[in-house]
Amino acid sequence: MVYRIFWLLLITTTLLMFPVHAQDRLKNLEFKQFSTPDGLPNSMVHQVYQDRDGYIWIPTFYGLFRYDGYEVRTYKSNLYTPGLLTNNNVLCVEEDYSHRLWIGTHEGLCVLDKQTGQMRKMQLEGINKHRLNEIHVTKENKVYLGYIRGMAYYDAGQDTLVLMTHKNCKGEVPEQKNVQTILEDENGDLLIGTWQDGLYRYHIKENKFTHYPPLSENNSVLSLFQDSRGVLWVGTSGYGLYKVNFSSDKQTLSIEKNYRYDPLNISSIPSDYIYSIHEDLQTHSLWLGSRDGIGIMNMANEGTFINYKESNPEHYLPVREVNTVFRDKNGLMWIGTKGTGVFHADTHARSFDVLYPRGNGKFFTDLISTLYIEENGASWIGFGYGVDYQSRDKKISLIPSKRPYHISYSPTSQEVLLAIHDGGVMACQNGKIIHQYKTSNCGFIPHDLVYWVHEDHKGNWWLGTYKGVGVRYKDGREYCFSRMPGIDALLSKEITCIMEDNDGSLWLATNNNGIVHVTGNMEQPETLHCQNYCMENKLLPVNTPLCFLLDKSGRIWVGTEGSGLCLYNVQDDCFESVHQAYNLPGDMVGSMEEDNHGNLWLGTNQGLARLTITGEEKGRVRTFTVADGLADNFFNQNASFYRNGTFYFGCSRGIVTFDSEMMKEKHSDISLRITDILIDGKSLEQIPEQQKSKISSFTADYTKTLIIPSAYTNFTIRFASLTYNQPQLNKYAYRLQGFDTDWHYVNAANRNAYYSQLPAGEYVFELRATNENGDWGEMRTMEILIEPPFWATWWAYLIYALLTASFLGLIWWEIRRRLMLRNRKYLQKGETDKVHHIKLQFFSHFYFR
Repeated sequence: MVYRIFWLLLITTTLLMFPVHAQDRLKNLEFKQFSTPDGLPNSMVHQVYQDRDGYIWIPTFYGLFRYDGYEVRTYKSNLYTPGLLTNNNVLCVEEDYSHRLWIGTHEGLCVLDKQTGQMRKMQLEGINKHRLNEIHVTKENKVYLGYIRGMAYYDAGQDTLVLMTHKNCKGEVPEQKNVQTILEDENGDLLIGTWQDGLYRYHIKENKFTHYPPLSENNSVLSLFQDSRGVLWVGTSGYGLYKVNFSSDKQTLSIEKNYRYDPLNISSIPSDYIYSIHEDLQTHSLWLGSRDGIGIMNMANEGTFINYKESNPEHYLPVREVNTVFRDKNGLMWIGTKGTGVFHADTHARSFDVLYPRGNGKFFTDLISTLYIEENGASWIGFGYGVDYQSRDKKISLIPSKRPYHISYSPTSQEVLLAIHDGGVMACQNGKIIHQYKTSNCGFIPHDLVYWVHEDHKGNWWLGTYKGVGVRYKDGREYCFSRMPGIDALLSKEITCIMEDNDGSLWLATNNNGIVHVTGNMEQPETLHCQNYCMENKLLPVNTPLCFLLDKSGRIWVGTEGSGLCLYNVQDDCFESVHQAYNLPGDMVGSMEEDNHGNLWLGTNQGLARLTITGEEKGRVRTFTVADGLADNFFNQNASFYRNGTFYFGCSRGIVTFDSEMMKEKHSDISLRITDILIDGKSLEQIPEQQKSKISSFTADYTKTLIIPSAYTNFTIRFASLTYNQPQLNKYAYRLQGFDTDWHYVNAANRNAYYSQLPAGEYVFELRATNENGDWGEMRTMEILIEPPFWATWWAYLIYALLTASFLGLIWWEIRRRLMLRNRKYLQKGETDKVHHIKLQFFSHFYFR
């Protein structure tokens, strides 16, 4: 471990690296803006709040907005929803433990039942101005309200608002006082900050108020915050930030520190007007929202502030008034501003360093094409043009006008081998070119455009070039296969990469001709046999292999352009794409390395992925992106290296380096929500209540059973996993049990499940999602009942059965009637014939007598 650290420091020093260190991340924060051009309807923000489901709520001067990382839902009174709110100037929101969102506006209180979507207006009697500045829900689920003219609470038993006065409370009650902020301390007491009347404490159990002496001349408290150490911070109007202490009985208050704005000190607080205070637990820092930007104070260096604001070129942020500072469940720090919308920053410690061999990172544009690190720590870095050699005591630029494709090491000759565009092979030692092999001076290079040099386990050099394979045997024999009669034509293709497997056979990557597997006696070229794996013979999904990896288990992996990661199937003798099955990012794998635990690290076109193969070939993927500290999300072909526990991956903005053993992974909780349900293209919330009640009595997110009447032909379910740093990286999977045979995998741009013309019956909708790093969360389900049309219902079939039975009964009755009639006629005819016969006998006897 000591050697590893020393070696890494050596590389860091010699490469003139400029990584982003965790200790400096407060000085190098990257803020992402969400404002009107990004979909936020209004940029005059009062507050940023996250509810217990994970949604971000943004109260503004012109309405309330709910944000899910992708889309915004608006709550305001307008021609579509007239009279929805008491006033569109929404000042604050807070959720209780009964899924109700309490909304404070310039004209009073509204309560949104998140389960049913019903909005209720509540009026407080006894005051003449109803501006509601602050809402606080205690741990006991009791709601307290801070108005411009006093304080109130919600009486759940009576379902009404109660104004707190000297008639129903003890002590010095803040009657008719302008309440600005309410904080619950660790004892369960409420601290109340007021305009021009200072600080109050409300002892809930005793129903008693205590009024503290003035903190400042105007005694106006705008914000209160108790940090993780239990320290109370008070933000004021015009008198800066106070750090205060209370006596053990909480009856007296003392000022420990007062931090004021000093125009001559860039490390003072940004302004004497502190609107909001919050703590970042990742950096143990205090964040202040002020009249002039934000100030950040590291708790370990109390009194020194890093100020991000419009007038600070070193820490520029295009904001003036910051009304709110907030930390969400996953550690993102949010700020809400007056005029420029919402910003958020990720302060998590980075697990990656970025090395800039040429440049300082800000203007670096030269891509890394290949790299190699020697055992002694010396580095060989290939760029778009040129190779740099750097060691402890020297830095040398080699072949500045040529592009290197591959850098490798020959244990036999103890030389570093450079495969160069139109430069053949250069053998180097100690940063110097010892010998250059070209078509003009040797017999094993088919073309001077050399992509790859591989030394096999016997010390033979195998070259991949523009015109096929060349070999230089250890005994001195040299061959160019394109010039040998009777040799398989596959060995004359353009070869871009070569790998040797455990059997000593070679695997060749070609340019648009698939993969070539070379077997036979490698010492005898005439005995070699070639097997082609390509799209045409269906043995490879695409014809563009980029890189190989032989893992510790003997499996052969290939990274491709178009089908991502592929795995060799020994039994079927073919390559199969496993990219989608493992839910890997993008569709390209350009570089691969394996760590000491058998994890695969893949450089893709959408980030760096770690693939952990568990039992029965099941894989777990963790994706890292620029959100985790990477310089870029696109990694170059075969520009990676692993040495002594440290990985190097080249991209267009430098080299990403990290120690997989020392990585601190950032875990984002997944709050998978159903954001909307559309029935025949119409949102569930927009369907008239009489019809909606037949579909669901709840909002989309709280619907457990969805009933689709027969009058509707299709429905769409929209969803989001409510992560906000890089939500476009989230992946989703859904299926409808009873209809789908497999999961549908979609990205963030297609987070909709659409079904049409489903047969009547019962189904179960199943939904899963990842966070921004590829971790899959728990499955969410919803029952869906497709009602049959009236002519296909059970009672319709009963009527059909009754009608059928009646019809059959009628037929039976008619047949029976006719049979009886026929029988009656037959009997009647028999009687008639009998009478006739008797008459005939009588007259015959009389006549002949």
